[in-house]
Amino acid sequence: MAVRTPSIEFAIGASEAMSLEGIAGWTLSAVSDRIWLTEENGGHDVWLLPGQRHLIASNGRVVVEPWHGKGGGACAAKFRLLPPLGSCWRGWRLPGLRPRSAAVACA
Repeated sequence: MAVRTPSIEFAIGASEAMSLEGIAGWTLSAVSDRIWLTEENGGHDVWLLPGQRHLIASNGRVVVEPWHGKGGGACAAKFRLLPPLGSCWRGWRLPGLRPRSAAVACA
């Protein structure tokens, strides 16, 4: 049996960054290409490959960018936000997102 989880998918260009706030407990997952993220308030740098996930620890700002590899060039990347476990039963709401990218779509 497949369990479907609601999520929000974002696309960011090679030279773009996205800033998100108030998403403690949400899971960020790399969908395509590699991404780099950092959390405000004691967070650290995190690099994700497609399919890898990171649980957001604080409600501070989270900055997400495509990851520039050794070749120096980055491609556009997609990532997905999944709400905290069990929140679907409580009627989850979209967090206060402040995307700088125009490419935002719900999955």
